[in-house]
Amino acid sequence: MSHCCTFCGKEFPTRGGIKRHIANRPKCRRAWELTIEEKDLEDNAPSMENHDAGNSFSPLRRSRSNSFQADELNPPAPKSRCVTVEDVADEGEVVDEGEVVGGGGRYFKQCSDGGWALREGETEFERYRKYKEGMGEDEWAPFCDEEEWGLGEWLVKSLGQTRTDEFLKLPITRNRMQASFHNNRSFLKKIDELPHGAAWSCKKISVQGNRTDEKGEPLHEDVELWMRNPIECIKDLIGNPLFKDQMVYTPARAWTADWWCDMQKKVPEGATIAPIILATDKTSLSQFRGDKTAYPVYLSIGNIAKEKQRQTSARATVLIGYLPSGKLDCFTPDERSLANYRLFHHCMSLLLQPLVAAGEDGVEMVCADSLIRRVYPILAAYVADFPEQCLVACCKENRCPKCVVAADERGDPLDAPMRDPAVIKRILDKRKTGHHPAEFEEFGLRTVYAPFWANLPHSNIFLVFTPDLLHQLHKGIFKDHLVKWCLDIVGEEEMDARFKVMPDYAGLRHFKKGISMVKQWTGTEHKEMQRVFVGLLAGAVPSQVLVVARAILDFSYYAQLRVHSTESLNGLENSLAIFHANKDVLQQLDIREHFNIPKLHQLSHYVKSILLFGATDGFNSELPERLHIDFAKEVYRASNKRDYEEQMALWLQRQEAVFLRGSYLNWLLEQSQSAPTNFTRDRGYDSDSDSEMEGPDAVPVNTLPILPEQ
Repeated sequence: MSHCCTFCGKEFPTRGGIKRHIANRPKCRRAWELTIEEKDLEDNAPSMENHDAGNSFSPLRRSRSNSFQADELNPPAPKSRCVTVEDVADEGEVVDEGEVVGGGGRYFKQCSDGGWALREGETEFERYRKYKEGMGEDEWAPFCDEEEWGLGEWLVKSLGQTRTDEFLKLPITRNRMQASFHNNRSFLKKIDELPHGAAWSCKKISVQGNRTDEKGEPLHEDVELWMRNPIECIKDLIGNPLFKDQMVYTPARAWTADWWCDMQKKVPEGATIAPIILATDKTSLSQFRGDKTAYPVYLSIGNIAKEKQRQTSARATVLIGYLPSGKLDCFTPDERSLANYRLFHHCMSLLLQPLVAAGEDGVEMVCADSLIRRVYPILAAYVADFPEQCLVACCKENRCPKCVVAADERGDPLDAPMRDPAVIKRILDKRKTGHHPAEFEEFGLRTVYAPFWANLPHSNIFLVFTPDLLHQLHKGIFKDHLVKWCLDIVGEEEMDARFKVMPDYAGLRHFKKGISMVKQWTGTEHKEMQRVFVGLLAGAVPSQVLVVARAILDFSYYAQLRVHSTESLNGLENSLAIFHANKDVLQQLDIREHFNIPKLHQLSHYVKSILLFGATDGFNSELPERLHIDFAKEVYRASNKRDYEEQMALWLQRQEAVFLRGSYLNWLLEQSQSAPTNFTRDRGYDSDSDSEMEGPDAVPVNTLPILPEQ
């Protein structure tokens, strides 16, 4: 029996297929909502009017009948700008001179003292095209033609070295295809001829521990730091012609938030700032057995629109290094944690060393619009979870990495002073020389005497920590705390029963088996549970507990807005204030003894971070978690699991070479006014592979330039 969508007429074999279709197709979903609206208006139109008249704007209070008004307050982000914070001019308000009024009443003040072009230049793609024309080669070289290039692209994406060799040696492949490469070795030679990005290099570091061997000699452990020059990676990003329409070079207040405009005053007039966004996170590589780990470091720049940054297939966020992730068994257990802190900062100092001179003096770079600008790369944002933030801030995990709030006062709505890099460095220097300043213990510092951020120009490491929606809100405050509190009050059986009897509705997930039996949740499931959580609690918990739950979810939805106004930021602060005003009910019910929760305290810094750096969706840790698949887990599976770091670097270099060639061909297609019909397919590249690599080949020390400078 087939089922038919009443809005578009499309047939589906099951009722569940219709529900998914309505949820995913905007036109049908809107028609469904209009049908529900009409039904509600017919049933109780007067009561709805009275209800709406007394309510203020809230992301959870918004009804369907006001959906168009809500969209005006939170419009979709324009793709040509890094949209973050905006202010909407009130009716009749006079806009100051020099402020440009945008669509929908939005305005922003342009900063004219940045982003000046020095002269015209040529992007790497333009230079490479000239080079190929001068050599008399077509765009497919070193492959014979488009079909052979397509085969090579598929082999790199889909097969490992063993399977590639087997495929190329098949009689049907040899006799009918007659490719210019007949085995895996000759095929990889052609791949290695393709230009790639910044080269990989390895630096060996010897760590001497505090344990000794049988002879009384101190034990030591050799670790490897795999890295690429971050300046070369920034050049590749800012000069990519495919990012031309998603690139900005000068700040505009209310579009790029306050940090960029304030930082523009600290660099020479006309300079172009490249706001650096770093992300670090250790991840497991082995599955089911083994303890192999990787420590990737990712980099992007704030000049690229956040919509483009979130597209993993666009590669607007690049891998710049693998930090050592050894066990450091040469140290005793009580000293091992501090040794890992110091090793992390030492390796990050080596990795980011090129940014020191570039941030002070600037570097001339060819930008995506073929103009040369003097670019100042400055650390602007650091995406990390809470333990990683404490690691970077050189503080203990029972302290806030951003401010100097006391360890036992993090549950109160206090406005503690922010940490000052100059003060922290001075305290660490005193401790290094044998002094014992009282602030060292008061601020909860660790004896890391050479933090990597000490010499980075124009950067305040304690301000660059951005809100972490995934770990702080969805998994932290909501799942680990609010859901647990409510389960203690309601009981697992009653909570599961309420989830089970929830009626089906397009766009809402039905937890048919409840939630108590689920052991591992994803961020998507957290969000799906939040949509129905307040409704499920109604009548099951005291009214004041419902206010607490509503306040937390209000805060969560305000924090997730892609564009902010003064009203939404006020709503963010008010939601947190309502929670603190009503949280004592959980102590009265013996659910909590205290609220000294690190992640709860982090919510007090959200408004300031949004004002400085923009909406939180541009810095969510979900992106690095997703990048682990492409740049760590799949890469490890392609190795032979022995000395895998070198193999991973070479595998990534070849994947990047194929991706860049595909990007170059896409750019040629855009440049061509009369593209042939057989050249219209999408050449986007995604590095998904579960192949295996036979053995470690040597990683080239220097990058293969697209064209040498004359």
